[in-house]
Amino acid sequence: MSSDDAITYEIIDRAVVITLNKPKKLNSLTLSEYDQIAKYLEQANQEPDTIITLLQSSGRAFSAGADAQFISQQDSELETWLNLSVAKQTYLVQTILNHKKIFAIALNGFAIGLSAAIVALGDLIYTHDIKKTFLLTPFANIGIVAEGGTSVTLPLRLGWSKANEALLLSKRISGEDLYKLGLINKDYEGKYSSTERFNKQVLDELLDATENLHPESIIENKQLLQKMYKPLISSNNSQETFQGLKHWTSGIPMERFKKLSTGELKHKI
Repeated sequence: MSSDDAITYEIIDRAVVITLNKPKKLNSLTLSEYDQIAKYLEQANQEPDTIITLLQSSGRAFSAGADAQFISQQDSELETWLNLSVAKQTYLVQTILNHKKIFAIALNGFAIGLSAAIVALGDLIYTHDIKKTFLLTPFANIGIVAEGGTSVTLPLRLGWSKANEALLLSKRISGEDLYKLGLINKDYEGKYSSTERFNKQVLDELLDATENLHPESIIENKQLLQKMYKPLISSNNSQETFQGLKHWTSGIPMERFKKLSTGELKHKI
């Protein structure tokens, strides 16, 4: 196993397991930590003996999204946000889109912002308890536009009406709705006593499901499934980062993140 303090990488049988490991901060991430996820996904793509990449988390939340303290400390210079927004988000989304193996998510709780966008890019999504799960894309609440390809993935996976609620109203989408709309493959109904046990069960079932399958067939089937939507996500993500740049350089999001971190501004959940 290798790790930076926030994220770990481990090979277990035919799977690479990437774990968000900041439970005290509800797995909120700096943009460098989102970069680390992308780097680990690239590494997993090159592993010769795996066919599954499982992204899981620790504690009671999958991820509270971008670290508010980190964002609020940034300036509003163009060069800063060409790197933090345009470069990093493009790198993350394209890395996920180019991931050839099964990209599974063990969703142990809620996911917010760019982390919710990662979930929406997953191939297979499993929840510990839909009653404690939701996705929240609060971009309008913090003064930016859609990120992480959500202007395509949410309409594709949730339908037009729910995507409008999520992106136009910054309204959270409940686990029950996510399940009914087909985003979630399986819910474990909260029956495990810990996130670790839930994560292990998801991994065990994925390993069992792929035991006698031909890896190259999986990879080629994924490529065929992606033919329709991959160019759309890639194109719209480019527009998201371009349009988002003017918002980040206005300074408004940093002020709103400061208010979020102090409690003066609440997520609309």
